[in-house]
Amino acid sequence: MFQFFKNAPKISRYFVSPGVCQQADGKFRSAVSLKSGQGALAQDTIYTFSTLFETAQEAVDHATHEGMSLALMR
Repeated sequence: MFQFFKNAPKISRYFVSPGVCQQADGKFRSAVSLKSGQGALAQDTIYTFSTLFETAQEAVDHATHEGMSLALMR
């Protein structure tokens, strides 16, 4: 299960929250949550990435970078 970090920067109209999940082999997968709106109009889209990383920090950095790029493209 992914652990998402809530102290997310706001890019454009999205809050970008990176996530990380440790695999059975000790490597890490990354994901990013893009949230916008509030209340009944809130939307949360989660993107997961297939690349595996040696450290949790590498996975978080990758997710943050990709999330910022996605937020700017939308």
